[in-house]
Amino acid sequence: MKVKLAFLVQNEALQKLVEEPMDALTSFRIGKAVSSVQSELETFEKTRQSMLEKYGTKMENGDGLEIKPESKNWKEFVTEYEELVNEEVEIDAKKVKISALKQVKMSPKDLLSLGWLIEE
Repeated sequence: MKVKLAFLVQNEALQKLVEEPMDALTSFRIGKAVSSVQSELETFEKTRQSMLEKYGTKMENGDGLEIKPESKNWKEFVTEYEELVNEEVEIDAKKVKISALKQVKMSPKDLLSLGWLIEE
């Protein structure tokens, strides 16, 4: 299934979901989705780091790189970052029926962020 990176980058709900007990088939499907998502996130993080190397500066404490809104390269960084998070990636996952998650306690916010993985 195709999903925008933006749905994956800050999706804490998927990590919450893997902690919940569920039937074997649903666990398998969630596990496959998580493995595929982790692979995409590793690639995303490498790309983001290379963008920081390109546009950022060393942090004052010397522990890495940063870029701030007042940086001269901020606009270029933001433009490139937005292009990156709007990229569609292919996730090896089958949708999970909401009924299979009936015993899982999740907030509406979490369920909305998992809309790409859940069907009615």
